[in-house]
Amino acid sequence: MEFDRRQLDKLLSLDNESFSALAKTIAEAAGASKARTEAMLSNPDMLKKRLSQISPDEAKSLIDAAGKEKSEEIMNLLNERGVNFGR
Repeated sequence: MEFDRRQLDKLLSLDNESFSALAKTIAEAAGASKARTEAMLSNPDMLKKRLSQISPDEAKSLIDAAGKEKSEEIMNLLNERGVNFGR
């Protein structure tokens, strides 16, 4: 799966409640701990700001670290929840 800035921009344009719910789904699918997820979601504006500054190389590293199977699983979960990136 490749990084697409348009996909990230769609996520960042969500209201904080929707963004947090989606980020929680992604974190759970990625296997993040509950404590780490809650800490990450405690400030959605800060998380959005950090994500908005991610470079394509950094995003690719994160995607590669998750692995193809896990990345596809996350995309499928997002699609099931109505987030369609036009795949």
